[in-house]
Amino acid sequence: MERISWPVLVVVVILIGGFSLPVTAQPVPGDVFREYTWYNEKGDAGYALRVGGCYGQKYPDRGWAHDYINAPIILEQDVDLDYAIKVEVVIEKILCHDNTRGLEIEINGHEWLEVPEAPLIPYPQWDYQHHFYPIVQIPLSFLENGSGNQFRVRVSKEHSWKWPQNLINGVHFRIYYDPVKKPHPEGRFLSPESNGTIGQNVDIQLEAKSPNGKIKRVDYIGFYEDVNFEGDGNYSQWHYHYLHGELVHHIGTVTEAPFDFTWDTSWIPDQKESLQISARITDRIGLIYMTEPVSNLVLERRDFSVELCKPYNVPQRWVTRNGELSERFDVRGDVSRAVAAQLVWSSWSPGYMNGIYVNDQKVFDNEGPKYECYAHRVNLQEVKCFKQGVNVLQTGMTGKVDGKTVHGMEVNWPGIMVLIKYQK
Repeated sequence: MERISWPVLVVVVILIGGFSLPVTAQPVPGDVFREYTWYNEKGDAGYALRVGGCYGQKYPDRGWAHDYINAPIILEQDVDLDYAIKVEVVIEKILCHDNTRGLEIEINGHEWLEVPEAPLIPYPQWDYQHHFYPIVQIPLSFLENGSGNQFRVRVSKEHSWKWPQNLINGVHFRIYYDPVKKPHPEGRFLSPESNGTIGQNVDIQLEAKSPNGKIKRVDYIGFYEDVNFEGDGNYSQWHYHYLHGELVHHIGTVTEAPFDFTWDTSWIPDQKESLQISARITDRIGLIYMTEPVSNLVLERRDFSVELCKPYNVPQRWVTRNGELSERFDVRGDVSRAVAAQLVWSSWSPGYMNGIYVNDQKVFDNEGPKYECYAHRVNLQEVKCFKQGVNVLQTGMTGKVDGKTVHGMEVNWPGIMVLIKYQK
């Protein structure tokens, strides 16, 4: 199990208030950028920022402020806008209370901008538990060179049970620069080579340098089909995301030269399309360069194959205190050859989970903390629970504790994913 200690890219655009707001976007090879990050270093809810408020009678002391919940948050870093060409904000967003909608951000006193929902989560997205990383493109003029940049966030007061609340684990201001004018780090892959075949252990080697001095870190990322820890329902993308500002669930990180890394693909699903590998090279002054990728890589394992079983019929408001809730997934492989399996999902407060069942057979009990986000990668001890065709996965109901209703585990979109490994 693993806890989060958290080339063609399709972009969906929503037009709001005259600005183009990408629903999802990522840096692409050749981009030069910085990421200025804010995150809580103390507090409850896994050090998250609570956005919203209770305006019912049950918790009258909590109150409600519609314009903003807390004071403006000031970025500690000095912002560099020299040769900047565009800016976007990445938000580590957890739905938290179902039916919460209308997340917005305001920067340096400018107009409020709507934070888009994930288009691959069924409408209305606020009825499905989720933890994903929306991106808002903002005008360059909204930021100021140097210190003192600040932002606020809010949600809509509209809420079915009078307590709207999102949780924010981090906010990233990603500033892109003109790669011709901005001195930046560079690098090229020594191995693997494009148009080749990779297996279980992929030896990655890279040359990197910067006119600004030492290379601080190299983060390897890949474009391929895999489990969707990003929470947006897109299984094929550059796979990585953030937790409190740190890059997680990517191929790997190296912080000292030589920048060699061995990628273990033991649980990467079989691929219909070729893979790509790129690197985010960060120098000592925080400039990041995304390298041109190693492309057209074919994944071929001699002794085994891995099937990714994607969930569907995922329930709304998947919180285990609400009852025994279930999803479906299809198995295409020959289950008589199955030798191992994993359950992979993102949750909130899994300390209240009460078992997972596959086809009415209990396969896992519980793990994780209460009132925090968690990323699960559970190795199953039993693989005979699977059958070819349609399978049903169910979570047990969280009952009362000392006669009181407790929180329960929230299962985030896209649900609980299943990986099955077969012997060839």
